[in-house]
Amino acid sequence: MINVFIPHRWNNNDYAEISALLERTKFNVRDYSVPSSSPFDSIDRRFNVDPQIQKQIKYASVVICSNRPANNTGMSLDEVKFAISIGKPVVAVKILDSTSKYISELGISIVAKRKDSLEEWIRRNV
Repeated sequence: MINVFIPHRWNNNDYAEISALLERTKFNVRDYSVPSSSPFDSIDRRFNVDPQIQKQIKYASVVICSNRPANNTGMSLDEVKFAISIGKPVVAVKILDSTSKYISELGISIVAKRKDSLEEWIRRNV
């Protein structure tokens, strides 16, 4: 069993693409991401990352984000930074040809959007 958190925005398809990729891997996955069917009622803006989301990230064995440049700002980036700050392994899946400058600056590995690439990274890092 591998526990996963996927930082995402609902205005793009990254969550669906990463989830579909994970489903094709050999891993039994428990997804701790915030589902669209059950978003948190309120987000506490006093925190960079809401305590409800912090808890979800803490449960995760790995955080998997996309390399999307739109992740340069906002909650997704804050969630990635929080995960790194508590020692969670973080990997970015190459959804687009261009990569967020922050993904690069944070030293996050980028893997091809292929199940074998993701499986190998998880095997080595989780």
